[in-house]
Amino acid sequence: MSNYLAFLIGIVMITFASFFLYRYGKRKSNKVMKYIPSIVSAFSIAIVYFKMAFISQGYQPILDIVIMIILSVVLGVSLLGAILMEFSNKRKN
Repeated sequence: MSNYLAFLIGIVMITFASFFLYRYGKRKSNKVMKYIPSIVSAFSIAIVYFKMAFISQGYQPILDIVIMIILSVVLGVSLLGAILMEFSNKRKN
């Protein structure tokens, strides 16, 4: 039951962070909007790491490591995409 509760809390926190970053980015500028997937991915990696360090038991850390690897790939792709969009927008101006 505690894993289920931790999962729900994590989903709620990520949703709140995404909503906050969306509102902040929309009000501030479109430059921040490109980096929201990267920020949320990094936040998710941190949550999974803390879950692995403090909550996981038995073979669960192996699954947590696989999830962190997948999230790291997502983080890399989203950062690369944001940087490429930034450079392509600078060339047009």
